[in-house]
Amino acid sequence: MVKKHVFSAHSDLKTGFFCKLFLLLGCLFLIIYVVEIAAHPLQLNDDVTGTILAFVILFIGLGLISYFFSCQFKKLSNIADEIEQDESLLDTEEPDEKP
Repeated sequence: MVKKHVFSAHSDLKTGFFCKLFLLLGCLFLIIYVVEIAAHPLQLNDDVTGTILAFVILFIGLGLISYFFSCQFKKLSNIADEIEQDESLLDTEEPDEKP
């Protein structure tokens, strides 16, 4: 049996959290990569430093994509608030009485 999931217009599906997480991991790997290239404190070979650079690109890209989705969900939430507050959409007419 499949459960029906109902999402609120105010839910961002945790994209803000994932944006911060991916950007933090990307910056951390970038710092490790730059320090390793500049001073070689860990004595890693070129394959490992190339892998670290790939993870830097991957995590920063995922962070930027999730930031974009987070901004879009925030706009959707603002639109939902405006629609809820818009008085022109309210039914102000009295229903016709039946004889």
